[in-house]
Amino acid sequence: MSSYDVYQGPGAETAEPTAPSGAPEAAQEWRVLVEYSNEGERKPPTVVDELGPVYVSREVALKAAERVAFDHQPPDPLSPRGRTVYERTDGFLTVVEGAMSTFHFRTHVVRLVGRAER
Repeated sequence: MSSYDVYQGPGAETAEPTAPSGAPEAAQEWRVLVEYSNEGERKPPTVVDELGPVYVSREVALKAAERVAFDHQPPDPLSPRGRTVYERTDGFLTVVEGAMSTFHFRTHVVRLVGRAER
């Protein structure tokens, strides 16, 4: 017998799959996450923030993620001078140029698959 927790997705107690890959997108939860490096040596070294509401489709979430890529104000740099935004398959990579350094953050479009409780 394994000592590991077994992943149970949403609705697992009914033994019916929820939001399988072929399910309509309306039954799925799409979210926008922003991932960036924490200031210096602080813990945790990487921060993931969930922004905005739950979106009804990947396309709507992707449009929201694009706005976030251009508008989000990360903690670094203190004096941003400009930004460059690149589209990725799952969102955007934003490079923020500061007076003294260059920083970046990622904006991800993700679909909630489930949560596991310990």
